[in-house]
Amino acid sequence: MEINLSCPNIPNKPPPAYSSLALQEYLFAMQRTKIQQDPEAQVLVGIKTPPYTYHDQFQNLIDALLATTADNGTCPIDFITATNTLGSCLVLSESDAFLSPSSEPGSFTPALSSASGTGIGGVGGAPLHAIALGNVRTIRMMLDKYPRLASIEIIGVGGVSEYASYARFLSIGAIAVGVGTALGKEGPEIFQRILAEVETLQMLGRMAISPAESHRMASKQGGSSTKVAEKEEMVDGAQESPDSGIDE
Repeated sequence: MEINLSCPNIPNKPPPAYSSLALQEYLFAMQRTKIQQDPEAQVLVGIKTPPYTYHDQFQNLIDALLATTADNGTCPIDFITATNTLGSCLVLSESDAFLSPSSEPGSFTPALSSASGTGIGGVGGAPLHAIALGNVRTIRMMLDKYPRLASIEIIGVGGVSEYASYARFLSIGAIAVGVGTALGKEGPEIFQRILAEVETLQMLGRMAISPAESHRMASKQGGSSTKVAEKEEMVDGAQESPDSGIDE
């Protein structure tokens, strides 16, 4: 179960994960619930964090986790999902009138609507990828400094749309990867396409082809349903691949 502490829509309050006091309030409540549960029937529980952009925000998260970890070393959460969308973003339409040097100040049109009517909201997908990678890597390194927190796992989210972006998250410590924007654009086929690339690379690796050549060949094959079918035929009968780590 994931508890979203990165929601920007709480009236007159910041997302809880941006506030040290709010973080501790939620984590203490989660710790009390965890202690009361039957150890054999516990549900894995985690939190979703917003994009952090400077050190004190990461440190507040770590401090809150340390403060709410029980004396026996039991941490209130099992995983962290990083990261949610980055708020206060605006995409404008690129009409000829808007791009004209004579455009009047304020004569813009938001490309997307929003609840407030301003078009300002959270951005996800490819533009979020770099900051999401930075958050996953930073949180992983900071958790590993404390034995009591090192068992917390991370789900990487932000801009995953092909094998390369999926692999980046796994390479920096994520145990699973979320796919959101690409899922909305392509539908469930996105998972088939990424897994087909993974399986192809694994098979080519067993054939002793260089990693660079493997990736080049897989990239050329990744796109059409015909190529996906070809890759499925190539791996047919091969040893079943391990858990992909993709969070559907």
